[in-house]
Amino acid sequence: MYLTLFGNCYTTVKYDQEIKIPLYAENNIVEVWLVNLPQKCLEVYRQPAANGYETVQSLQRGETLTIQALPNVTFTVDEILGD
Repeated sequence: MYLTLFGNCYTTVKYDQEIKIPLYAENNIVEVWLVNLPQKCLEVYRQPAANGYETVQSLQRGETLTIQALPNVTFTVDEILGD
């Protein structure tokens, strides 16, 4: 199963990190993206395991990333975060 999550509200980041993302890992969601506006970064969670995600990256402006399921599709963090 595959999911890309765009959570961008200042008030939900902590809830997303502590509640929702562990639930996605438990349910074997392969990849989750969290737009963390307070930190101005994109968090990428991959490789779900029983205790969370094995790989967690925090990407900053100027960096690029791809969707695991679509390796030819590339985004920059700037495109996702906007202005």
